Amino acid sequence: MMRDVNAGLYNKGGGKKLNIVLNVLIAVVAVLLLCEVIFVTSFTGVYVVDKSMQPTLYGAISKDVAGGDYVYLSRSTKPTYGDIVVVERENDDPLIKRVIALGGDSLKLASGELYIKYKGTEEFVLVAEPYVLEANNDKNNRKNTFCNTDEGYFVEEGKVFLMGDNRDVSYDSRDMGAFEQEKIYGVVTDWSLRNKKFFTSVHKFFTFDLANCSGGSK
Repeated sequence: MMRDVNAGLYNKGGGKKLNIVLNVLIAVVAVLLLCEVIFVTSFTGVYVVDKSMQPTLYGAISKDVAGGDYVYLSRSTKPTYGDIVVVERENDDPLIKRVIALGGDSLKLASGELYIKYKGTEEFVLVAEPYVLEANNDKNNRKNTFCNTDEGYFVEEGKVFLMGDNRDVSYDSRDMGAFEQEKIYGVVTDWSLRNKKFFTSVHKFFTFDLANCSGGSK
């Protein structure tokens, strides 16, 4: 009889432990789902196409083939100097470019060298741009001399002046003028830039490799 009582107590204890384990697992799953919801609502993945942001970001020849970098945008971050952003365009594909100047600034390019007169200042200053390779910034390319006058190009309030890092080929504010800041969809996060090889590999595997293995196309 005593042996039966002990066995019953043991079974009850085992059931309590099992319930604790199940509750912990449920809590972990709930936290993971919550984190995923927060991540999805805060960040958006972007697949880079074209070569206008080289060497910082490498783009595929089209959005349907592999070869481009994959990074994440923050929808809540306010863009500032040097940020890489995605800007929306009506009836056309979005652009990914770098913020060069903000509303109230004036700027000019002289044979590939960038000068900015920041809002509230009186003089143009030469801006160092380590993200631009000399090979992508031909001083004899007419695109790389822009508004090289005493006044330069004035950026209106509420707008941003954007350029690609590959200055020789980028289609940007030099061609279209400054963009309205409200058209900025998001800012590329530093952590996704630092880990772009990892995110790009994951994206390539799930988006392209699996489709190829199944005989489908995307």
